[in-house]
Amino acid sequence: MKFFFKNIIFFFLLISISEASNNIRYVDINFIVNNSISGKDLNQIVEKKNKKIISELNNMRKKLEEKKNKIVSQKNILKKEELDNLVREYEKEVKIFNEVRKKKRDEFNNFSINAKKRIIDLLNPLITTYLKKESIQLLLQKDKIVFGDDKLDITEDILNIFNSKHKKINFE
Repeated sequence: MKFFFKNIIFFFLLISISEASNNIRYVDINFIVNNSISGKDLNQIVEKKNKKIISELNNMRKKLEEKKNKIVSQKNILKKEELDNLVREYEKEVKIFNEVRKKKRDEFNNFSINAKKRIIDLLNPLITTYLKKESIQLLLQKDKIVFGDDKLDITEDILNIFNSKHKKINFE
């Protein structure tokens, strides 16, 4: 009798687990953000902004190096007060350069984060609608899954829906 009840309980657990697995899927949000049409546009914009910032900072750095070399070359020619004034002025410019570099880096990071957040904000309602339509009760992030059947991956479906709804997003 005891054996019979254990088998019945085990049988019902298996049925409920198999039914639950039909309502569980996973998605790779990072893949969608990086490989959607809008995500690829964003990656190009980010790359251009990064190159522009690097170029500007390198130009400023070269000017500072030239000024430093000029000060060093005039070290023996100038009076001590004049040399001290040039060194103080150079140090102020280096401080300004460091502030500009930090400001540009922060602006770049904020732009990148906010643009990706915008894509995710547009993606969330699409995912919610898809989950309701397909009667999916639990959606997991692919990064957190150790093993999973490829049949449970809905990334491509969501990517296609997102691309059809949001071909162009203005990030500027």
